[in-house]
Amino acid sequence: MTFLFDRETALIPLADNRYTIEASDVYRNPTGSAFGGWVAGICARAIDMHPQRTGPIVSQQTNFLSGVGPGEVEVVVRLLKSGATTQFWRVELFQNETIVIVADIVSSSRKPTDIDYQVELPTSRTPEDSIALPSVNPMAPQWVTSYDQRIAKGIPFKVNDTPEALVWIKEADGRPVDRVSLFSICDTPMPRTFFITDQFRPGSTVSMATYIYASEEDLAEAGADYLLLRVNGATVRNSACDSRVELWSRKGILLATSNQIGFFR
Repeated sequence: MTFLFDRETALIPLADNRYTIEASDVYRNPTGSAFGGWVAGICARAIDMHPQRTGPIVSQQTNFLSGVGPGEVEVVVRLLKSGATTQFWRVELFQNETIVIVADIVSSSRKPTDIDYQVELPTSRTPEDSIALPSVNPMAPQWVTSYDQRIAKGIPFKVNDTPEALVWIKEADGRPVDRVSLFSICDTPMPRTFFITDQFRPGSTVSMATYIYASEEDLAEAGADYLLLRVNGATVRNSACDSRVELWSRKGILLATSNQIGFFR
């Protein structure tokens, strides 16, 4: 079975560390620009496919110079430095010979240690007792239907006490989670502006950083089950808002964290 996310992020290799892909019509925002999670996903996919990669991807810093519109996207990869266990990569996306995205990615082979600490898993309602997202926001973009999301805390387009939200999420077609899809999932939370006002305030992500802590065993154990997103923000003012994400497996393993800044009107 070919899962939707794999089909829509299927890069075609070219020569000289380049790939090409048609911008997804599925993972697209109402503005016409590609969903930022799809952009981060194809950047990670390019490194995941690269024959010189020696370790799993552990982080990505993505800067959105402009939106990725419909049409062909050229993906250019550069290995900046390769050490004994860690490699540093740069991925650049072009449309019509103009650069639109820059992403810095780290891949690294890490080993377990005798230190094992993480913050506590948030207390939350179960997915079964939470609110299915489509019933909350029927005007959501098409890509939202690619995920099964259940809101356990925080209702969008309502004046909540804080912008914090808890959301259970998994791929709607049963695709198991992996490193590439983690980067996309971490961009699924709505802007924090949606949680402190009942007015629609359009905006866009400017920069997003995602860090993966999960081992391959952690990801295999998480499988296709629900993951828990805890999302909060420190500020929504001066036309800017941040978003701070923790992504947990249902069994309580912190798989990844993510931070981003966006501008709104």
